[in-house]
Formats: sequence, C-alpha cells, structure tokens
Amino acid sequence: SAYLTNLPRALLRVMAGFHKDGGRFYLRRAIEKPDPELCRKVFPMVEVWQERINQGRDHGDQSIAADGFLQMLRQLSIVFLQDSVPLQELYPRLSIWNAPLFQDPQYITFKNKLTRSMNEAPTPQDLTLQMAMPLMHDYVRAMHTDVSARLASLTHNMEQQAQRTSQFLDDLLSGRVSFSLQVDPSYIQNSHQSFTPSAPSTLLPITTSTAAINTTISNVGIPAQHTNNTPTNNIITTPSTADDPPHYKMSRGITNLYDLWREWHTGLSGSPAVLELERTWKTKWRRRGDDKWVNRRATIIREIQAYKEKYQLTPEAALKEIDDRRIVLGNKSINWMYENRTKWTTRVEE
Repeated sequence: SAYLTNLPRALLRVMAGFHKDGGRFYLRRAIEKPDPELCRKVFPMVEVWQERINQGRDHGDQSIAADGFLQMLRQLSIVFLQDSVPLQELYPRLSIWNAPLFQDPQYITFKNKLTRSMNEAPTPQDLTLQMAMPLMHDYVRAMHTDVSARLASLTHNMEQQAQRTSQFLDDLLSGRVSFSLQVDPSYIQNSHQSFTPSAPSTLLPITTSTAAINTTISNVGIPAQHTNNTPTNNIITTPSTADDPPHYKMSRGITNLYDLWREWHTGLSGSPAVLELERTWKTKWRRRGDDKWVNRRATIIREIQAYKEKYQLTPEAALKEIDDRRIVLGNKSINWMYENRTKWTTRVEE
C-alpha cells in the first residue's frame, strides 16, 4: 500500500485549523476556477505523460502511482494559479512574476476576474461574527463546547442510571432479589382501633428491605388485614463495621451462570460482591446454614475461571460457552452444574 495510506487525516485537518470531517472551510481565492487550457500551461508535460500511461494500459501495463501523481499535479496547477493572484498583491517584486505564464493573456483574464470576484464576494455568515467581534466569537464557541460536553456527560449518567434501574427491576421481577414488608405493630394496633368498614384501606408506613433498597416508604395504601411479612432471600441485616461484618444471603432465584458470576464478582443490584465479602470477612458474613450453598457456588466459579484460563477466553466468552452447554444438556440447574462438573469443564470436541 502507499506510504501515506495510514496518515490520520482528521488530525491533520484539525492541526491545519479546519474541521476534522473536511470540506468545512472558506477560501475567497477559490471562488473562480481557471480554465483547463490555462492549467495545462503550468505543467505542460502532464498530458504527454498521461497519454503514454494510457497507451501502456492498453497493453496491460498499469501504473496506479503514476496516475495518482499526474492527478495531483492537475490539482496543484489549479491551487497554484488561484494562490498566485493574492500573492502578487502581497509580494509584487518577486522575480517569479516575470515568467511567461504570468504574462499570458489567459492568465491576465483569470487574474482580473478573480480579483474582482474576491472584492465583491460577500463574507459568509458564519465568519461575520468572528471578523466583527473575535472575542465574542471565541467566547460563544467556548461556551458551546462546554455545554456540549456537559450534555454529553449528563446523557451518559442518565443512560447508566437507566441501565442500573432496568437491571434492578429485572433482578427483582425474576426473583434473583427479593424484598420484605415490615409493618410497625404499634401502628397496626392504632389503625385497627380507628378502622371502620367505610374506609377502603389504611395507610401504613412500610419499610422495604432488599439488597439494593433500604429505605422507608410511608403512606402506602394497603388494607391492614392484608399485610404480612415476606421472608427475604438476600439481605444485609446489619451495617458492616470493623468488628461487625455484614450478613448477606446469596440469592436463591438465580438460574443461569451469568447471574451467578455477576453476584460473585460485582453484586446483584447494589448488593455486595460475594468475592469481596470472602476476601474481607472470610466466612463471618455468611448466614447460619449457608456454608454448603456458598461453597458449592464457589466451586462452580473456580471451574469457570479454570475453563477461561485453559482456553484463553474472556469471562463473557467462557460464560457463553458453558451456559450454552447447560441449556443444550436440558436447561440444567445450578446444583446440577455443581454435581456434574465433568460434563462441562471441557469442550465437546475434546
């Protein structure tokens, strides 16, 4: 390939003061384009060599580089003639202006036409503010850049928040995260004393207790006779301190390896990661009777990690292969995966 192929053209445009996408600039001297006959007088041998290349192509001899070079010379001839007009006004005593080309009647006609067009052409609207009030232009441009950056950051944060909310709702509705309703007994007693059949419901302060929500929601209309306490699957019952670890119960609603991996490494919907709990508190965080459950899941996690390293896969790729195998084998449970590890810890082709 050509040695210029991999140059960062967008970067070069920006360094030259233009827009990175190209084509967004204004050159007053480019208003008029010289006649092709005048352009051929700048590099007169271009057409001669183009004819020779065309003859060689007819006999199977093709030169892409030569074609490109001649095309570049044609473009440079246009640029050279357009630039020469304002340059003559800036540097009228240069000896180059004595060359026959600049005495040619066609060039003089082009020069006069371009000079007149440059003087009469209106300034583009997007440059008017920059020329009249450069400081105001710079301020508006900087403010636009700042607002754009803030909007981009706000949009990114909103997308992340929406993703977290969607993930939590998915965990909650699928049973991976459960919750409990805890009603103040004294409030129930007071409610029963003032309850009459004409009232459709009694407003109760209800505390929702989940791994991700630990807030009190008041004034929820639920009939007092229909309230109950629903046991929770995974809940932090006490805050962690230096001597008092959090108590967390792993979810009983997980049915695939993706969610198990997520619960172990990052946590479910704001819950602590089991891996971090193990590193920090050893087994102190586990609830009574959970050792067998946690140890079985830990074994599965280690087998997935070994599978990933054995076949040099990313965690996502390893989980996909193993969970696809689980589904093919009959949509097996997590407990079955533990008891039948030899059936999925190696690839089928082995």
